[in-house]
Amino acid sequence: MIFNLKLIRKQFFAMPLKEANFSVRKFEEGHEAQSRLEMVAKTVVNGYNTTVEHGLNDDLRAISQSISNELSGFFHEGIGMGLYALDLVSLRNKNRFWNYIIEKDKKHEYMSYIGAGLTCGVFNSSYEKLIDKIDPMSGPLVLDGVGFYYAMFKTKKTITNFYVPKKIKSNDFYLERYDNGLGRALWFYNSGEPKKIKNTINTFPKERRANIWSGIGLAAAYAGGISNDKIPKLKSSSGIYQIMLAQGALLAAHTRYTAGNPHKDDITVKLLTGISGLKCHKKALEFKQRFQGEKYIDGKPSFQVFLEHIREWLGQVNLQDVNYEIEESKLVVDIV
Repeated sequence: MIFNLKLIRKQFFAMPLKEANFSVRKFEEGHEAQSRLEMVAKTVVNGYNTTVEHGLNDDLRAISQSISNELSGFFHEGIGMGLYALDLVSLRNKNRFWNYIIEKDKKHEYMSYIGAGLTCGVFNSSYEKLIDKIDPMSGPLVLDGVGFYYAMFKTKKTITNFYVPKKIKSNDFYLERYDNGLGRALWFYNSGEPKKIKNTINTFPKERRANIWSGIGLAAAYAGGISNDKIPKLKSSSGIYQIMLAQGALLAAHTRYTAGNPHKDDITVKLLTGISGLKCHKKALEFKQRFQGEKYIDGKPSFQVFLEHIREWLGQVNLQDVNYEIEESKLVVDIV
């Protein structure tokens, strides 16, 4: 008997594209962002399915090159998800994901780590060792993927009942990154509608709202989907969390410029931060290079310190009507 490994992997591990439909996920339907966000989600699923079928080979590389540049990050998120899944279930070859990460001219490293985090959620797999193998300035993105998975695929449990995995709940920094991923998923769940987003976030405990808003800002600027006239409404809806919304938008710009696929129009980033996407990217690079290779700085995770510097800079250059003070990893806001 001849076994076709591609067909076997596809049969056991592939995900139906319909799983990305809002009707299946029971997300907010009938709004302008729905078609765009369903396409984004299907691109991730397509990247995952293509990867579990082909593995890491020239066919996968060729197919990835055929994806439009604007959507390529989502496809590579799916690749990261698929390769890490194959590594988890494989008896021998457990280095597909890492071999992919170190390939020359790898531009979508950030999205790949998020994809691996999605897989950790799907398989309920440990993520600590994975995070430890990644540079400290990128490793926390795995937790973003975990948060996105839970909110996207275990929606009622996560969004309605506020479920958080025990290991994440017991670690404040892990929870911050998990909530950022949850916030990205809320962008899909509420179809980018500012009022609905605000109402959903306001059901969460106050101490979790800031980082959820950061995830909203990242999704708004990276995935998009709503018209420009709704962006100011989104900003005003965030209230005292505007700096977190801006933080997410800056990270989205940094991710896209790093990958070489920035939006032709930076309008969302400009409206949420008051700064061009390119300038946001350069500032993120500056801070990342400053902390590169450092796991902790003064007892704090280096990525957390990086974000503190980002918020401080955003407050200085644009949000002059609000004083922001970063104190012991918590956001303190004084309206003046």
